[in-house]
Amino acid sequence: MAKKKRKSAGKSVAAGQKNPDTSDSVKNAAKKRKKEQTSDQPSLAQLLKKQRGVAADTPAPPIWKDKLGRAFLTPDDDQHAFDECLKTSFKGFYFDTPSSLPQTIHQTFDLSFEGLERGGLFLYDVVQPGKKKLTQTSVTRTLVGDPGSTYKYLGLRLFSHPWVDVDANGNALHLDKAKQLGSSLERLGYSSRTASALIAMGRVNKDLTDRSMQKLRQHVSAKPVGSADFNLTLVNKMESVSAKRDLKREAAYNMGKTSVGWHRDSGLKDFSSIAVYQKQKSQGSNTSKPFGVALRAMDGGAGGPLPSVPALMAPLPSGSLYYMLDDFNHNHEHAVIAGDDGVRYSSTHRVAREGQGTWQYIRDKIHNLQSTATMFDWSVGKVDDPTLSPKKRKQKLVSRLRNQEALLSEIEFEWLRQWFVQGHKHAKLHPYWHDPIKVLIKSFCVLEDTTVQIIKLLKEASKRGVTESEDLCEILFDVLIESFTERNNKRKEWARRYKDPIFRDLAENERPFACPCLDRVAKKESDDYLSPDLESSIRSLRELRSAFVSSDEQGEGMDDAKYDKSKLKKDKKKKKKSTLTNKEKKKVASNWNAMKSKISG
Repeated sequence: MAKKKRKSAGKSVAAGQKNPDTSDSVKNAAKKRKKEQTSDQPSLAQLLKKQRGVAADTPAPPIWKDKLGRAFLTPDDDQHAFDECLKTSFKGFYFDTPSSLPQTIHQTFDLSFEGLERGGLFLYDVVQPGKKKLTQTSVTRTLVGDPGSTYKYLGLRLFSHPWVDVDANGNALHLDKAKQLGSSLERLGYSSRTASALIAMGRVNKDLTDRSMQKLRQHVSAKPVGSADFNLTLVNKMESVSAKRDLKREAAYNMGKTSVGWHRDSGLKDFSSIAVYQKQKSQGSNTSKPFGVALRAMDGGAGGPLPSVPALMAPLPSGSLYYMLDDFNHNHEHAVIAGDDGVRYSSTHRVAREGQGTWQYIRDKIHNLQSTATMFDWSVGKVDDPTLSPKKRKQKLVSRLRNQEALLSEIEFEWLRQWFVQGHKHAKLHPYWHDPIKVLIKSFCVLEDTTVQIIKLLKEASKRGVTESEDLCEILFDVLIESFTERNNKRKEWARRYKDPIFRDLAENERPFACPCLDRVAKKESDDYLSPDLESSIRSLRELRSAFVSSDEQGEGMDDAKYDKSKLKKDKKKKKKSTLTNKEKKKVASNWNAMKSKISG
């Protein structure tokens, strides 16, 4: 009964969302991407890579040495030295004072910050720096941007809130009438105030894009110049030293306690600019130390800090807008030094790499796989293309299975696990993503059911041998064994992550919760479903592979083999070897050759 329900689920879509298989917008988006890829005109990214290389190739900035050997400079200590160092070693960092900005920018950010705050959208993140120990961020934040965008950092994928109206498929919808702005977001489940705050952020993002482009024209001579077409912003809320006493001290230069430690912004397009608007709400006296932006020069795009260049600490006033233009983020790091009191809001507008990080991308990838499903008849293990040779058909079947298993892993580990690890509270606050997550769950179930069907077919073929009408081969077993092994190892990593002690200190609705298609209760062995623990499935596939490879040989000479012990021993060794995938066989052979050369040497 459960199986029947699960299969039928894949044929429907979430309420209020059109079927991604038949959506015109999906097809149009795919055509647009294909056209861009096949266009004779190179993209900006291609031009930048060809003429300027990549982020890691960026050289170190010019060196400015402090005659007094100070570790870091501030304008209060030595304005002249600060300005000279900034001009020489920190070219690309510029800022607009509050009075130089139009009042509308301040008002729009105030409206947005207040709406995001009242909507409860600021959350702590549990991240995993270096894939090691889990830790909770010292700031709360939320992601706002193009519909369907995400931003992955320190092992965690942030799901954005849309800053424009959206259609039924989750794509941007540009409404003309002011009264209609935000109406689609309210229908999704955002409050009127929150929807207005999101729309306001999208509106002011255009202003920051224009101002950044102007700065690039004024200050950056390199050609071609990187993008400033911001597609998302990470909005942070930082508490002061007096309110958050567990902040870590900045150890390299002894600048004080940090709200955000030293880092380069990751996941961005190479040479893209960053614009940051900051607002500080002080609760103490005017003599309190404000929040500050710290900068340090790095030895190129892949190097460490330049010890000969002093760091800078800029105590920018509330309402400032600062820019990190072009390649500045490649060969510099920045940090935020906590103030004595109050709260700091910052909106960091970026050009994130879209690639594999949008709902539209994964939606279209699923659609493209499903659209070619009729070419593959897994009930009989055949490719429906008479123009191909038997060898080509087998290769196409293997490629299809490999793509399907890769997509299953991508949906699970890059999307579903990333969503459910962040808790019920996070899910409730992101109504835009409710339908996409449902579609991903259903797509996963359909794809996994197909995998089950394939295993059944291979099991039958292992017993009776391959018929001439089938395009089956032993590499199909290899694909499944390798995919299951990798998936099972990742599931163990995620299981440890879910059980990490850090979640015990969080509220119940902020802890990881079960995904319907992934965190099923283990049942008895069955051919109709895959257990979440894939160990038994891997063992079974190895046994089936051995039977498949030797099926034609087992029927020959068995009577003589009963009396030939050496042949029985040889067959047993051959059978054991046939449980290995081709990659594993090569590895065994390689290890043996290395051992022989070591012995002979």
